[in-house]
Amino acid sequence: MRMIGCVAVVTGAGRGIGRRVALGFAREGADLVLASRTRDELEAVAVEAQALGRRALVCPADVRDAAAIQSVVDAALAEWGRIDVLFNAAGIPMVAPSETLALEDWERTMSVNVTGTFICCQLVGRVMLAQGRGSIINIGSLTSYVGFPLRTAYAASKTAILGLTRSLAVEWAERGVRVNAIAPGWIRTEIQDALVAQGKLRRDPIIARTPMRRVGEVNDMVGPAVFLASEESAFMTGETLAVDGGWLAYGYI
Repeated sequence: MRMIGCVAVVTGAGRGIGRRVALGFAREGADLVLASRTRDELEAVAVEAQALGRRALVCPADVRDAAAIQSVVDAALAEWGRIDVLFNAAGIPMVAPSETLALEDWERTMSVNVTGTFICCQLVGRVMLAQGRGSIINIGSLTSYVGFPLRTAYAASKTAILGLTRSLAVEWAERGVRVNAIAPGWIRTEIQDALVAQGKLRRDPIIARTPMRRVGEVNDMVGPAVFLASEESAFMTGETLAVDGGWLAYGYI
């Protein structure tokens, strides 16, 4: 129970990595503030969290809407009076040839993945700075480090997350707020399954290129997230953990 007594805000909590990490936090003792655009998905996660003996607030919100995110923050403060952890899982993919990528798709990717993350960091960060403590965890990507074809907008957005994470970390470190990130490798999610079904992604080459010879599962994200959220990482800030089965380290193929 490494997060007993903690209050954790999780964006993108209705599915994929956000859902699994939220429930992982609940298993470690945290009460939850669940945010995403789809109420039904959030309510299903809340039921699972409550079955684990935790409380969960359902707060539908678009991370690009600062007023909506402020309402999420206000709901958390009204219920518990504090926020200990923010896990920014909300994000969208974008797979398209760069020469035909529509400007509106570029802007949507940046607004959700970068602006949305910043809004959440800023509004929750104000609470944490007033408290003198807190842990923020952002989500990067393998594309934060290496280039992939057809992913220009996504790569730009996720590379920006690393800079955002480092800058906030050094700015807020003396005031007790830690900011770190996780860079997932190829994780099997609903989004990845959809890309495979659309023929936009093949798993066989990914598995062959990954030293552990598999794609990741959403459960693989829980341990690193709990570590960064808890006091076990109390002297870490500005760091990005690659959770990728050795993909970035592998230099043979």
